[in-house]
Amino acid sequence: MLEEMLLPALVQRLDRIPDATLLIRTISEQMAEPTGLTGATLEQAFTERLRRGGVATPEGVAFPHAVIAGVRRTVVGCVLIPGGIELDARQPPSDLVFAIAGDSARPWEHVRLLARLSRIAGDEEARRRLRACPDGIALLDALRQEDTRHG
Repeated sequence: MLEEMLLPALVQRLDRIPDATLLIRTISEQMAEPTGLTGATLEQAFTERLRRGGVATPEGVAFPHAVIAGVRRTVVGCVLIPGGIELDARQPPSDLVFAIAGDSARPWEHVRLLARLSRIAGDEEARRRLRACPDGIALLDALRQEDTRHG
């Protein structure tokens, strides 16, 4: 299931730690074309969701997500940031960031995708394997393998 929603261009390892605003802007711009929305619309939705909190876990995984009317295709990206980035003030910095954009008319897709990613992120060995990836290509391959393992 993850394969059909995964945006390979948005599966990256960032060795330089961006600030949260720049990370969200970059993710939004990369998601714009496949979702059919503007980068600014996506950025606003992600930013509003981040303000409410509850997007990160104590294990260093974050799930910024936007559920917006009119999303043409539900998409997910994964960014590995060694050292982490603070996306939720109540949790430690996140080094695995799963960004999701989905259509509010199809909330079940979003819920199922969050559940699937949570199964992967909840597995300590899966997190270890993902964090060990040296680049985006290896991370994409590892995500596909974890999706198969946790399907």
